[in-house]
Amino acid sequence: MEKKRIILPEKRYEKAPSEEMSLAVSFQGKRKLLTNDERDVILNLDKLFNDERQDSITYKIYGKIKMVFRNMYTGTTLYDHLRDRIYPVGDGSDGNFDGYLPYDEFAFIRQDGMRQRTIIPNVGYMDTFTGFSHTITGTTGSTNHNTITDVTAPQFNWNMYLSYAHDKDENFPMKYTLSGSTPPVLSFVSGDGIPFRVSEVGGYYKLTSPVEHGMEESDYIILDDVAYYINSVGDEIYNSEKYVVNVLKSQVASGVTTFNNVLVTGKRCLDNSNLTGTTSQYYVHKLKTLTDVNGSQIDKAGFESPIWEDEKKLLFENANGENQVLVERNRMESIIYDIKEPFILSGLTNNLDYLPTDVYVSVILRNGNGYFVYPPKVGFKFNFHNTWIDQHFDGSSSEESNLTGTNFVRDTFTFTSGNTVPVGTELTGAFIEYIPTEMKERVVSESLYKFYTDPANFNYGQTTGTTTFTGATTTNPFGYYYQPHYRVKLRELSPYVETSDVFDIENLPQNAKYYEDEGLWKWRDKYNHGYIDDEGNGTDNPFINNMHYVNTDINFYLKNEELYQHKTDEIDDFNNNSKIDC
Repeated sequence: MEKKRIILPEKRYEKAPSEEMSLAVSFQGKRKLLTNDERDVILNLDKLFNDERQDSITYKIYGKIKMVFRNMYTGTTLYDHLRDRIYPVGDGSDGNFDGYLPYDEFAFIRQDGMRQRTIIPNVGYMDTFTGFSHTITGTTGSTNHNTITDVTAPQFNWNMYLSYAHDKDENFPMKYTLSGSTPPVLSFVSGDGIPFRVSEVGGYYKLTSPVEHGMEESDYIILDDVAYYINSVGDEIYNSEKYVVNVLKSQVASGVTTFNNVLVTGKRCLDNSNLTGTTSQYYVHKLKTLTDVNGSQIDKAGFESPIWEDEKKLLFENANGENQVLVERNRMESIIYDIKEPFILSGLTNNLDYLPTDVYVSVILRNGNGYFVYPPKVGFKFNFHNTWIDQHFDGSSSEESNLTGTNFVRDTFTFTSGNTVPVGTELTGAFIEYIPTEMKERVVSESLYKFYTDPANFNYGQTTGTTTFTGATTTNPFGYYYQPHYRVKLRELSPYVETSDVFDIENLPQNAKYYEDEGLWKWRDKYNHGYIDDEGNGTDNPFINNMHYVNTDINFYLKNEELYQHKTDEIDDFNNNSKIDC
């Protein structure tokens, strides 16, 4: 006889909400009597709303993006058009026009577009008013370098796209560099795991990672294909348990040279008797764009009062001899963005071979004026240091190769403007740890885009370095960096792994996998819309007109690579209060 088991609704997944198991008869309720010809239909409005909400696969994605940036690099240029617009250190009266790039080169919405001027009528006395003039008397804004209008300004510096993780790359090339006259360099691929610095502390080997390692005491760490028991995590520094792993020296067999290296890569493992099934996998997300450059729009957010002040001043005279010229170093922008067309969550497969539960808003440097070297380079959190530049960025091997540009020449100076990104373009996403026993991913580091100006066009010492920031060369300059991809959560999977030992089972979710060594099906249930568990997991977006409205606000941190001083491991010493630059 076939055995069947009835599962109560509240047991459909861990902590699932209960449902009524009996028919409630009441003279009051949220019910309406609808007459359809000669048939009566009882309609439960709450149930109808919930059914439509759960069945809908249409999402409207929008939000606010706030620029968090301070223009910090002072430099010089010989290009007259740019020199006339520099924000100088002084007021221009001394003839020295070394200074900062104008903020419009970083802005989401430029304000230096070309506009036509007309005659302003005198309406002091109505009896002399003869109507408005349509005669164009001139223009504001220059067309010498490029023609920018109010229509093109929102897409001139930055473009926004919708993307999703469609694949993974376990062979993405990476480097991790320390400082010194001959700095140690660890070259590895994403599938090798997380980089660690090795040091000896008494009877322990101390492994320190520049990113959160995700390991716990009593786990194992795989080094050179050997599993070592993690005796403890952390040291005397606050928060260090997220970055430090300690291994007793007595575990290391005679003749093993792994711990003689300054730098190593390691993987998390939960059971040394089942290395294949419990060792984490490491890879880089490969994102694919779902929209083109016209698939989004941005505009200024009304009634917004940022906490930072704008930095602008009126020059006595600019480099071209013009008087009373207004220049701008910083402008605090708060922008609303909107993916124009509703997104239909259907027909896609993510890197884990099931329907994606999230997508990404990708903010790509367009570099319309071409002052920055294009395309940008791609790195991760462990490639940025407080006092030296990482060799990961040396040369062109780290460039985001699927972003292309077009060269143009002005007054013998060469510039490269970025091209728009077509649908289906592959971009580099986050560095990921996949934990097979938990069937979920952990972000080790978001991907980061780095860019800088060509010294021939604007030189701020990016190829020579300083006494406090070393390692810069002509092939490895320092510059600016930012996070390009921002996650938008559409659905939530339960954090609990469900199992079944019934081989022939129906209605399994797409993320289900069969584990032959255990004889079990495993999966994570999909939470219903509107359900939030006691740990805050879930989705509860407004649902109107058969569409989920997903609001995702973004703090867009554009950082100065040389001067930003909070890059080291995120380990904060309570006694170290000297780092104030950001």
